Amino acid sequence: MSDWQTYRLEDFIPFTADIYWRLLERINETFWPLHIVAVSIGLAALLLALRGNKRMALVLLAPAWLTSGILFHLTYYAELNWAAPWFGWGFVAQAVLLLTFAFFAGSIRTQGPSKGLSAWIGTTITVVSLFGYPLIAATIGPGLSHAETYGLHPDPTAIATLGVLLIILRGPALWLALTIPTLWCVIGSLTLMAIDATGALIPLAAATIIAGTAIACSIQSAAQNHPSRSIN
Repeated sequence: MSDWQTYRLEDFIPFTADIYWRLLERINETFWPLHIVAVSIGLAALLLALRGNKRMALVLLAPAWLTSGILFHLTYYAELNWAAPWFGWGFVAQAVLLLTFAFFAGSIRTQGPSKGLSAWIGTTITVVSLFGYPLIAATIGPGLSHAETYGLHPDPTAIATLGVLLIILRGPALWLALTIPTLWCVIGSLTLMAIDATGALIPLAAATIIAGTAIACSIQSAAQNHPSRSIN
């Protein structure tokens, strides 16, 4: 037990910050301008979610998880981290789950067009992920060439997905769909903390906000479906 207490978080990360930033730079150089296409698809998914078109919103989220899983994890990140293939297949599994929910959209519990708390928070989280997240690297991080964007990099992909899912899903379907993105946000924050990156807590903070809002919505829904009966 005493041996474990001597380990630090960075001891579990098999690469340095410079190597990680170079990895991001290589991905951005190789796949530009796919970033624009990916962010546009993410924005379309958000707009469709706000209009209540849950099926197409879920369908449009899936490609981002496929590209992040295959291009980022299985192709590039696997060069640095032995666990990357596991992460990659997890992202592919999330894409399959989203498409499955889209196929059965008529039979799962969802949220229609809404201007409530979940819609406002989901929209804010998604917009910040799509457009604000890349600016972190450009303004207070290592530079624009190292920026992470939705659809190619896992952190903004997971965060934006959490926001859209909060808008359109409810009940067990929501919690199941949130599982992998939330787990990745935790892993992503821990990784960034280990290399002392700017904004390391952003993924974890986003996941916490989404989870808290989902819990609040669940409580509110339960109260509406089972109102207390007055005693005469």
